[in-house]
Amino acid sequence: MIVDKTIERTIDKILIEDDKKRSSEHTSSGKLSASKLSWPLQWQILDHYKVASKEIDAYTLRKFLRGRTVEDWLVTQIPGIVDKQKFVTYRDVVGYMDVYVDSSNYEFKNGNIPHEIKSVSNAKYKMIETNKVPDEAHCLQACLYALAMKSDYFAVDYVATDDLRVTSFIMEAKDYAKQVNRIIDTYNEQLLKKEIPVFEPLYAWQKNKTYNNFPEWSDLTQEEINEKVKRLNISLTP
Repeated sequence: MIVDKTIERTIDKILIEDDKKRSSEHTSSGKLSASKLSWPLQWQILDHYKVASKEIDAYTLRKFLRGRTVEDWLVTQIPGIVDKQKFVTYRDVVGYMDVYVDSSNYEFKNGNIPHEIKSVSNAKYKMIETNKVPDEAHCLQACLYALAMKSDYFAVDYVATDDLRVTSFIMEAKDYAKQVNRIIDTYNEQLLKKEIPVFEPLYAWQKNKTYNNFPEWSDLTQEEINEKVKRLNISLTP
């Protein structure tokens, strides 16, 4: 028996090349996005100044591809869609709602509300079902869409990538609105300081260097960060 990895290596190469192509063609607005509300402040500011983040490996790109495929499928199954991939803005924070749904034929009826779709592994899905609460990061993102659309509620839809089970959580925007606004305030205040802050993780997983988007900045003191900014000639203008 011969084990041939040609197809796998080819797929890895294609995924990496496609990701690099997307990155090179993407022009950042320089604005904070809804999906990054749960990021540590340092990551948000580095992203604002277009500092290059860590390259994504092929394994992670495969997981992203699987997730997008499952999420795209779920969109085709959701009843009552009024709009999808709608660009919205709230307090100069930008984002694209996955879907905007008329809930009049749902168990929970409260007009049109934004839905944020998240694909997760079966293990993660089981944990979410057990805890009976969506991830805070996902709620912050979806809440911003609700605030932008002046909706009192939003939904976070979890779909299991292995067997396509779906659980939807309907949440009140007022429960997360203060936190969203506080994050935006902190971000804007930091921009006015014209300084990249030290790394302070908001969630346990962000402490892991494996998942750190900017690992070379995470252990630096404020003085070391300021020196690195000068060395790299990063212009810190709002």
